[in-house]
Amino acid sequence: MSEVLKDLILGVVQGLTEFLPVSSSGHLALLQHYLGVEGNRLFFDVMLHFATLLAVVIYFRKEVLAYVKQPRVLFFIVLVSVPTGIVGLSLKGLVERILTDPKPVAFAFFVTALLVFVVDRVEGKGTLSELGVIGALLIGVFQGLAVIPGISRSGSTIFASILTGLRREEAAPFSFIVSIPAVAGATLLEIKDAKGLSIHHGYFLGMLAAFFTGLVALKLFMETLKKRRFSIFSGYLVLLGVVVLFLS
Repeated sequence: MSEVLKDLILGVVQGLTEFLPVSSSGHLALLQHYLGVEGNRLFFDVMLHFATLLAVVIYFRKEVLAYVKQPRVLFFIVLVSVPTGIVGLSLKGLVERILTDPKPVAFAFFVTALLVFVVDRVEGKGTLSELGVIGALLIGVFQGLAVIPGISRSGSTIFASILTGLRREEAAPFSFIVSIPAVAGATLLEIKDAKGLSIHHGYFLGMLAAFFTGLVALKLFMETLKKRRFSIFSGYLVLLGVVVLFLS
């Protein structure tokens, strides 16, 4: 299989799994392992996440513009980013090791399955105007832990948002929009460290695929969240984790 086709496949998978609560980084780690992808895996992962970040900005453009006009919400977005950055950077070495070993990814899938299972059964009633500092920091910690392949960022941050009391209609767009500073920061760091890397056109094809499939996945995610059918993803993650452990 050509490297370009591998990059395209990874882009499609990133777009489909970034917003569904199944961990895009976990799926990318497994695919890269079994497809025999070589080179700087973390750099390509971050570039694909940047592509789906653009999908978030486009899909939630109305919410983004509304948040910009609310200083309190902007403050919380910045506040969430603080523990996210601290936790994410402290786990970078662990993440790079996990990318080469499917077993930890499988166990992380089980953790996400539990979080996703709970999301369907917990309901908050609060709004963003009622979110407190402790709640914002909690969301940030969960978002930081989601750098671990197999831990879903969308699943864990919505879980944390609902735990803080936010109703799911507000938790979903907020949980995606707070990822913007984190993903943008990670992108800048990887670009800074990318000197001397061999970057081919397959990377850009993968990013395009991730962007367009990400828009489709966002729509599916929002519909599934409203109908409380996240248990489907929980069962999928348990099954996938068992298969990965068996193959390993």
